[in-house]
Order: sequence, then C-alpha cells, then structure tokens
Amino acid sequence: MADTDPQPSTSPQTPTSMSSPSLVELPSSSPISRASSPSNAVPTSQIPPFPLPRTSYRNPPRSSASEEPRMGDYFKRRRDLLDILKDLHSTGCPMECRLQYADTWSCKIFLRFHVDSTGTPLPHMREIPFGPTLFNTEDVERMLRRAQRAILRPDLDPSSFLDDSDLHVFGIPLTFSGNCVCVRVEGPNVPDLYFYDLPGIIANVGDGGNEADIRLVEELAKSYITKPNCIVLLVISCETDFENQGAGRLVLKDPALRQRTVGVLTKVDRIEFGASSKWVRILRGEENPLLHGWYCVKQPDLVQMQEGVSWEEARAAEAEFFTTVSPWADLERSHRARIGSGKLADRLGVILSDLVSEELPGIRKTVSTELNEISTKLRSMVPPKFNDPRKVVITLLRDFNKTLSKHIEGLPPSVSPKDPTDTTLTGLIHSLNQAFERFREKVHETAPQFRPWSSVQTVEQTLEQEMLDSAKQDDDAVGLGNTNNLHVDQVMDLAKRSRTRELPGNYPFSVKENLIVESVRQWGALAMECFEEVQEIVSRHVDRLIEDHFRKFAPGGLKEEVRAITQQQIRECAAATMEKIEGLCRSEHCPYTQNEHYFFAYRSKMLQRYKLIHQQSLSKSHLVTAMRAHNPSESRGMDENQWNYLNQAITALQNFGVSGVKAEDFAKLLPEDDLSPALEIMAEVRAYFQVAYKRFGDNVPKQIDADFVRGIDTGLDVALMTMDLSRDKCLEYLQEPVAIITERRELSGKKERLEAAQQKLSRFYDEQGL
Repeated sequence: MADTDPQPSTSPQTPTSMSSPSLVELPSSSPISRASSPSNAVPTSQIPPFPLPRTSYRNPPRSSASEEPRMGDYFKRRRDLLDILKDLHSTGCPMECRLQYADTWSCKIFLRFHVDSTGTPLPHMREIPFGPTLFNTEDVERMLRRAQRAILRPDLDPSSFLDDSDLHVFGIPLTFSGNCVCVRVEGPNVPDLYFYDLPGIIANVGDGGNEADIRLVEELAKSYITKPNCIVLLVISCETDFENQGAGRLVLKDPALRQRTVGVLTKVDRIEFGASSKWVRILRGEENPLLHGWYCVKQPDLVQMQEGVSWEEARAAEAEFFTTVSPWADLERSHRARIGSGKLADRLGVILSDLVSEELPGIRKTVSTELNEISTKLRSMVPPKFNDPRKVVITLLRDFNKTLSKHIEGLPPSVSPKDPTDTTLTGLIHSLNQAFERFREKVHETAPQFRPWSSVQTVEQTLEQEMLDSAKQDDDAVGLGNTNNLHVDQVMDLAKRSRTRELPGNYPFSVKENLIVESVRQWGALAMECFEEVQEIVSRHVDRLIEDHFRKFAPGGLKEEVRAITQQQIRECAAATMEKIEGLCRSEHCPYTQNEHYFFAYRSKMLQRYKLIHQQSLSKSHLVTAMRAHNPSESRGMDENQWNYLNQAITALQNFGVSGVKAEDFAKLLPEDDLSPALEIMAEVRAYFQVAYKRFGDNVPKQIDADFVRGIDTGLDVALMTMDLSRDKCLEYLQEPVAIITERRELSGKKERLEAAQQKLSRFYDEQGL
C-alpha cells in the first residue's frame, strides 16, 4: 500500500491516516496455509512500479496522464529497500514502510503493538524502537527478520531478538499478528511516501493451524481497503483457480470496491496447459469485470530473485515473454495495452492523478490548517534564552525552598482534591496529624487490662457486660488492648508471690513496675512505626514538590541534583530524630512522674471505680446501683428508704463541714476484703499508665515534628547552595528535554514540507487559472 499522507494515526486498526489518495496491494495466497506454502504469497518486489504524485508535498498533479513522470527514476529511489523486503513478504504481520526525504540515508525499525497475543486490543498502543539506527542497507534485512520474529513471539522481551538469543528459547510463535513492524527510511533519493506490505489472504489453515487466523488476516485487509480514497491493487496468481483466492472474493462481492480496484494477473508463466483461456477472458473484462480493468505482469521467479536479477533484466525478460508466448503475443492491440509492468504503472499513475485532482481542494485546506497549527505550536516552543543562567538556577532553588517551607509550616488543603493521596493537595500537616492520631490510639491500646472481679467467679453474662461497660468509662482501652487480661485475684497472687522481706500487708514496688513495663515495652515499636509512616509521607511530599518545580529541567540533571541533596537532608534529620525517639523510649522503661495532681486524682478515681465493680461482683449490685443512680432532688428509680438514707448521710456530713460528697463516694466506706491491696495496685498502675501514655503520646510527635519535619527545612537552603553553580553547569541544568527538542525539529521539518507543498499547490492553481 502506498500512502501520500505521512502523518501517523492513533488508530490501532490503521496505523496511518489515509486522508490523501493511497494504494493498497491486496495479495491472494492459495487456499493452503501460508505456514505450509510460503511461496504462494506475492513478494513485495512484484508490486508493479507506479508513479505516485506527491500533490501535498513534492510533485504537483499533472493535467494529463502523459505528463506523469515515468517509473524508472522513482523505482530506482526505492529499489534498494524493495530488494531487501522482497524475501520478507511471506510473514505473519503487516510491515509499514515510511519513506522520507533527508540529506543522509538511515533506517530505523520499530515494533508497534496494539493487540495482545489473543488479538484483544490493548488499552494503549505501544511503539518501541527495535535496535539501533542503521546506516548500511546490508544490515536491514537481518534486522527486519528479527523484528518479524519479535512480533510473532510477544511473550519474549524484544531485546532478546537483537542477538538471535530468542532462537534458543523454546516456544511456538504466532502464525499471524495484527501488530506491525515499522520501517522508517530517510535518504537523499527517498520520496515522502508510506506503503504497507500485508499478509496474503488465506482460505484455510494447515494441520495444527489456528482457524482464527483466517478472519484475522481478512479483517486486517479490510481495515485498509475500505478507505474510500484508496485504490486497491488486487493481485491474483494464475497458478491457482480464481475462485479459491480469498482476495478476489473479498473485493468482487463489494460493488463499491469494484469501482476503485485495479486487477493484476501474475505468475502467468505457471498457468497449466490449456487453462489460459479463462485468464484471457478476465483480462478482456469478459469475466469478473472491474471499473479500471485487469492487467497482466510477469515477475522474476524465486531462483532469479535469489540470483539477484536486476530491475532492467526483469523488465526485459517480461517484455520478451509477452511478445513470444501465446496467447499473450496474439492478443488484440487494445488488450496488449494491459500487458506488462510499465503499462500497469502508467495506468495507476493516471488513476491516482485523477483521484488527487478530486481531492485537491480538501488537500489544500488540510495543508493550510496543519501549517497554521504547526506554526502556532512552534511559536509556543521557542527555545528559552538565559542571559544569566546562574541567577535563573539560584532563583529556582530559592523558590523551591520557600515553597517547601510554606508546606512544612502548614497550608490549607484544596477544597476538592482530585487525588486524595496527594498531600500537596490534602495538606502535609493534616496527613501528619492523622498519622500522630493513629499512633496515640495504638499506644492507648496497650493499657493494662484489669478486671476487678475474680477469675474463678461465676458471673452472669449480662452482669459481666455491665461491669465491663462500667470499667470502660474514661478508659476506652479496656477490652481492646494488646496486653493480657488480669483479674483481681491474679494481681493479688502476683503481689503475694513477689514479697520478699516486706512486713505483712506490704508488697514490693516491683509488682507495680512489672505491670507498668508490660505495657510500656510495646511503645518503642509503635514509635518507630509512626516515624516510618511520617518519613514516607514527608519524602513523598517533597518528591512531588521537586517534580512540580524541576520537571522540565530533568534532562540537564537539575531535578536529580536537587532530589539527591534533599534526600541527604532527610536522611540526616531522620538519623538524628531516631536517636531522640530511642531516648524517649528508654526513659519510659523506668516509671517516673512529677505530675502528682493528675496521678493522685486518677488513682483515686480508678480505685473507687474498681471497688464499685468489685462489690457488684460480690452480689452487692443493688447497693452499687443505688449509689450510682442517686439523685438528691428525686428518688425516681430508687428504693425510697435507700434514697432517704443516702440523703440523710450526705446532709449529716455537710453539717459536720464536709461538703461536696456524692453518693458514690460512700463506696470508699465499703468493708474491705483480702483483695483490697490488689485493687489498689491495679488503680495505681492504671493511673500511672494514664499519665505516661499522655506524656509519650505528645512527646514522640513533638520530637518528630521538631527534629525531622521542621529539621528538613532548617539548613536546606545552605545545602542547595553547595551545588555546582558555575555558568557552564547552570546552562547544562537548564537544557531542554530531548523530547521537546526532537518534537521541535520534527515540527520544523514538517513545516518546511508543508510550506513547499502550499507553494506548489498555489503555483498549480495559478497555472490552471483556478
């Protein structure tokens, strides 16, 4: 297929747009699978040469067929490439050849993937380079064969094909693939042109073949030939019955395709004896007529191609064959005008020229529109000029440092952040506070799990739940923590077993200390876990800021240099902070507090609560309930006698000058039993935990914020100034991305071609008086 539009399309079905006239060569394989009979496919070198008018770029359209350039010069310009491709046609994938004028010859090969191994479209089309740029035509054939193997073995890394190491990997390649090998050739004698080499249509598959290949190849052909402005070159092999060739059926059953199809009969030297009459009838248009008619050509056979037959020798042999071999030598003069590659080339030139003439207004408008778009884009891509590169780089560094300082100090979040994980939108400090809150909750879950009732005591489930709910007041860690449950009798047993030489009724401090350490020893891991989370949040946040500030300076190394210095600053602050956190954890291993007021108040509160629950477990729930439910102003829900007794007791104490007494305070007057020392131990341990947990839950986040979060900002401006800020290095830092430079160069080249095309179109319209 030849295409006069050099712009690639994003469509995976047709990799190149065909808004301009184009030609598709549609070969017909025999009913035998290509895998079993590759010689049945028409090689690319057998495509009859024809002149393609470069209306939109180089060659303005002619007013008549006689003005069309002869194919000899054109073919010489692409003969080397076609000689390379001629043995590569029998392949299971399309091959795109993109030719473009340039001062020096070069060839680049790409692999375009838009479907997976099952033919399912990929979410995004991928086009990857395959091997280095080639500057010698002798290297092209070997690299193309490797590229074809890479398309048919999508399970392997494409790089493994560059040195043929794939040949040592067991596996079964695909028979056909919709993915494409792209060949991009530039050179001084290369026209701006696209053409495609498609797999020949098959009617069935060989033993072990995939039936889906038949539809795959047919759909691939349809994706090209159904374009309304393309001319279809239907190549039919005369060595096989016409009815058995899929390409013929595909074209002739569609009336619209018949109107823009040129039929070509090839391999006429292989017609069976006595069977030539049916092919002559087709040539005359008596059977399977086409609007543009049928032509007959003879191409070199496989042996001649392997011997390297030249273009001139092949055409001379063709002319001799048609002038000496019957029935071709005996045809009427009108039909002899349809014999030979030269006649086919002339006719194709006329057809394409007429089609181009019809498309000229649209082509002219397209050229003008694209030229305006490219000019606008190039104006926005003017290379920056830096009179003082050092000043520019230093300003960039200072702006980044100021922005980072603002984020560390705290900025309000976006109202509706698109990415909830992006802390530059949700707020850095907000994310850190969430991490600190999770840390505080985890520390609180390590609270001692005391149960002020005996472990051997049988308690009704409802009563036990009531006691648990009571124990959770002001202590939501009860029943949720990571420490073992300890009942009052177990604490008492531990106290008794811990006695050494103490007087009766006294128990060593180590009992309380051990119970405290049971909880505190978990805090070190929780603190480090919190710090690691904060490190991750801050590092990711700083990386985003670096990306936002220095993204377009990545090619010159400025972004990576800033990232390296910032990461070093983060590592140093992290090391210092970790030492401080470890010190905080060590200090908590020895119980200590000067917060006497809070400690005594909470101990009294917990002791009173534990006693009430303990009495309730001893079947004194009615008394405990009365104390808790007492309301001095009314006796609702209480026994009236109990209400009167409690009111009288409170009034009597007030008369003695003891004020502020509540009913539940009478729990302290309840008779003590042998477990009272255990309740006191439990209350004191729990009270100390409350003091220490609040202290530790504040100190760790405070240390992390002061030494790590704020520490990153402290001294970073000085660290950034240690970079190499010489003029030459700053110029290197500020260089444009390669992608932008490449895009600008490509756009500039395209602009030159479009301007040339616009001038030639204008000249043509002036000459024609249009």
